[in-house]
Amino acid sequence: MRDLPENQACDQARRAGGAVVSRRVTRRAFLASAAAAGAALTIRFPLVGPGEAAGAAAYDPNATLTITPDGLVTVHITKAEMGQGVGTALAQIVAEELEADWKDVRVDYPINDPKYGLMLTGGSWSVNWTFDALSRAGAAARLALIDAAAKSWDVSPADCVAERGMIRHMPTGRSLRYGEIVAKVPITKTFTEDELKQITLKKPADYRVVGQWIPRLDIPDKVTGKAKFGMDTFLPNMVYAKVAYPPVREGATRTAVDDSGAKRVKGYVATVTLPQLVAVVATSYEAAVKARDALKVTWDAGPNANVSTDSIFAKFTQAKDDPNAAAWHEQGDVKAAMSGAARRHEATYTTDYVAHMQMEPMNCVVRFADGVYDVYTGSQFQTFAVGTLAATLGVDASKIRIHQQYLGGGFGRRLEPDIMVETALIAREVKRPVKLIRSREEDLRRDFYRSATLQVVKAALASDGKVVAWENTLVASHPGKRWGPDFVDKKGLDQFALNGADHVYDIPNQLVRAVPVETGIPVGYVRAVAPNYTFFAVETFMDELAKLAGVDPLQYRLSMLGSAPRLARVLRLAADKAGWGTSLPANTGHGIACVSAQEKKTPTWTASVVQARVDPASGKVRVEKIVCAVDCGIVVNPDGARSQIEGSILFGVSNALKERGTVANGALVQSNFHDYQVLRMDEVPDVEVHIVASTEYPTGLGEPGTTTVAPALSNAIFAATGARVRQVPLLPDRVLAALRARA
Repeated sequence: MRDLPENQACDQARRAGGAVVSRRVTRRAFLASAAAAGAALTIRFPLVGPGEAAGAAAYDPNATLTITPDGLVTVHITKAEMGQGVGTALAQIVAEELEADWKDVRVDYPINDPKYGLMLTGGSWSVNWTFDALSRAGAAARLALIDAAAKSWDVSPADCVAERGMIRHMPTGRSLRYGEIVAKVPITKTFTEDELKQITLKKPADYRVVGQWIPRLDIPDKVTGKAKFGMDTFLPNMVYAKVAYPPVREGATRTAVDDSGAKRVKGYVATVTLPQLVAVVATSYEAAVKARDALKVTWDAGPNANVSTDSIFAKFTQAKDDPNAAAWHEQGDVKAAMSGAARRHEATYTTDYVAHMQMEPMNCVVRFADGVYDVYTGSQFQTFAVGTLAATLGVDASKIRIHQQYLGGGFGRRLEPDIMVETALIAREVKRPVKLIRSREEDLRRDFYRSATLQVVKAALASDGKVVAWENTLVASHPGKRWGPDFVDKKGLDQFALNGADHVYDIPNQLVRAVPVETGIPVGYVRAVAPNYTFFAVETFMDELAKLAGVDPLQYRLSMLGSAPRLARVLRLAADKAGWGTSLPANTGHGIACVSAQEKKTPTWTASVVQARVDPASGKVRVEKIVCAVDCGIVVNPDGARSQIEGSILFGVSNALKERGTVANGALVQSNFHDYQVLRMDEVPDVEVHIVASTEYPTGLGEPGTTTVAPALSNAIFAATGARVRQVPLLPDRVLAALRARA
């Protein structure tokens, strides 16, 4: 998938700022390789034009960093800070090669600009996509500063070194701090793209910033309350809006609006009726809620009024037998291997809808003035948002300015620009700054959920228990279909709805059949995306095959990981640290799973062992401990890395044990945390993380841990009780049903 030349990837990212973004930001541009990391970061040289000499207000060499005469280094972060510490990690990468003094390093989150390239946060890509480009940006700035200092002293640059924010002439001991150079010395050195690529970067053994437990830069302001989230935005003359949403999630049409009751609410300002929405505007949030509730809107519920969980899974069940299902991944001859096998096994796995449930509900402020839309929100995908807004509003992309705020959680929800579009449309009508806040109930019912899924997995075993063929039919809704034709492949498939089904086990004959199904419930990208359900099926089925073969689940996996030695290593490490094979109390078991998430071509090798206890009377499952081993290559910030893994594991426990979205009458039934339950503090297990020391190129950590939990937990339930649960979440009634089936 990583097949775009660097220039083409950059061009696509730049063009994505245009009004037809859905046709320009392609799935391939998402997957531009580390060698083409410029797709996620536009580095622009020359550094400073020859005519710009001493006394510059600041040294702004590229889209990555700015150095001011006071010596402060500001790294411009184009990734969204949503609690994962990405700003600190990316600044560490730049500071390492820049040889900056860390006490002088700051970060900011700039307004969208084509020079920044693809502004996107997701897929566990941030460090993986930018490590090389940020390293070279820092190194290039360092070399330019050395060159400037050397010229000012009339000495050879080869006799000068950079260290802790200064350039030192080794023979004489003379030195200049970076701020002094910016203030007093012309900086004229430039780099071509080829010269950038030829810069020799540090070896990991020489790192002094990367790999250090450096405190996060965003924490002090968050502790003191200075940090600004989208919800904290207030502008002069601002009003509040509330949208009247239809009772059906998708497909309803408005037939009549009576706003006479809304007009009687104190603070009412206006009713906005557009083809896309109907909303009320008021002087306060409370007044806007009251006015919206007083609106009388008549709806035609449309074709999805009777869609339900049962009807969706009935549709999935029918679709799984589609003889024309596309082959997404294929090697060998599965049909022949199946027909000649000594033994065959088949199992069906299902997962329910999952919502994002980020702590900060969706919100946005838009000011429309002088033809420019200033958008204040937290976005995971500014590039897509700019293009979508420009197309919807009928303006050039240069008229859209997204002022990035801290995100109170994202998990993929803030990839979507829907709240920005609604707010901008309303602001254009009322010609005042508008703030739109969704309540928790609105946020949940207007979500773009992780798709419900049905997977039928089949395998053929030789007489010695070896797997000779593997087939997975995966029925799900694909988010890319909604995003546009450039987000699916030539077969109409969204790879982000399928990743993980193409596992790395050494099985000669493999087939993944993809069956996209539209249900009337729009789906999106939720943390861990497809690997959260694909690896559930893969790793649970692998345990079932081990049982059939009469082999320990750990050893069975290891026998098929000859081509993935790093995965085998973390699998052994997790098993060893968890005490795999030791006896446990009654109704308590160990389960194991390993993954190559988030994507097969850029995997973070991850394995987990879950220890769980099952109450056979109630079916309740208590996760007692999870041991996780990870090989992600170079670790930029060990504390941040560990926190990411721990958080992703707990997210996975919540998904695996509790989170279930059900559908009735064309909409989600659940409305808040009382009926859409997530993991609570008293349910949190002990989590033990082991990170393999490595000098390999870094990969991501935001999601892989999540993907190991459901299969390892299902396998632990089986180890504890002999009952196999193939439905996620692993609810008590499902466990009880499996216990009865076992009996």
